Amino acid sequence: MGSENESGSENESGSAYDTGSAYAWLCTDHTATGSAPELLRLARELEARGDVRTAATAYDRARMVAPADPEIAEARGALLDRMAVEEHGILFRYVPAGSFAMGSADGDPDERPVHPVRLDDYWLSETPVSWAAFCDLMDWEPAPAGMPREQRKRKRSAALDPSWYLHEANKIRLQYCEDATVRATDWHAHAPRHDWVSGDGERVDSRTLFGTPRRDDPRRPWAYDRKPMVSVSWQDAEELCERLSTGEVRYGLPTEAEWERAARGGLPGHRYPWGDAPPTPERCDFDRFDQFAILPMRRLPPNGYGLYGMSGGVWEWTADWYDAAYYRTGPEANPTGPDRGQERVLRGGSWADCAEAVTVSFRMSREAESWRKGGWGAHMTPNIGFRLCRKGLAPTATP
Repeated sequence: MGSENESGSENESGSAYDTGSAYAWLCTDHTATGSAPELLRLARELEARGDVRTAATAYDRARMVAPADPEIAEARGALLDRMAVEEHGILFRYVPAGSFAMGSADGDPDERPVHPVRLDDYWLSETPVSWAAFCDLMDWEPAPAGMPREQRKRKRSAALDPSWYLHEANKIRLQYCEDATVRATDWHAHAPRHDWVSGDGERVDSRTLFGTPRRDDPRRPWAYDRKPMVSVSWQDAEELCERLSTGEVRYGLPTEAEWERAARGGLPGHRYPWGDAPPTPERCDFDRFDQFAILPMRRLPPNGYGLYGMSGGVWEWTADWYDAAYYRTGPEANPTGPDRGQERVLRGGSWADCAEAVTVSFRMSREAESWRKGGWGAHMTPNIGFRLCRKGLAPTATP
């Protein structure tokens, strides 16, 4: 998105900025170079004129140059908050256009070589999508039923109904997506509204037969808003994106490059969204394989773009096919991954993974099979989810 003002402005030394040229430089140079005070001045001038998208890119560059400067951090944070968009009950955080160094020289072979990537601006949902939000936006039966409404009306045939696979995925979600659950148990215990019929016709509720799952507040109503949806296929995520998209605003899964830039939070060259310090329970939901639970999505601090859970929590689908050698051949501007492949890229690591898997550059992939095709996909685990990427109209700027 080009600058809205091409006439230029004066810097502190009296020379004129060509804001169009400044924008091109800001977006194409992925190194942390430049004068932080002049970048801050340019960003403030652009913001005052209403060119908020270019201003956000200038603020981002200023923070790259001087990440500890409190004045830059405050001005940048205030504008990024203004640029946030709430649609469909989801808050989308703004990621400015710009360049960054993608990959890691110290990671696995498929994370190399480190290479410059230039991206246009976009918005990313503040958290992964919850099970409750998915069902609501798809107009499905609300969780914990979690089924398309038409499935309730359809008569079962002799052949295995595809909805059986959805039902199996829901068994996993029942255990891991409930807001107050602190440890998953048998899925039957997580169906509190379900009655079971004994051989003599007596109706018995789930708690009598299977006990009650541990919850941090047993009095809280059962809900599915605070934790990410899991066991979701790539195809189901894409189906939601298509349903929400319009001629003016498009939703999709982020590309692998968009995901990594957003995960870095504006900090170049670091291993994690917060820097190079190793993960801890106060920073990241990871290394808890023996606890059988996901933390609420907003429990831990967000990164520099206001995004929660970019490391740990759940693996997140991206739009790209996986290719271990793609970094050597992909384009520098807005890469979208290979044209074909067998598995889709997942990023971010999860609550069940070690520190090495929750870096901003670690790559993983899996096949996915939609339940609609009657497939038991490799996505049917309690640690795979997704978040939405938004592209389109920006908020109205007020100079």
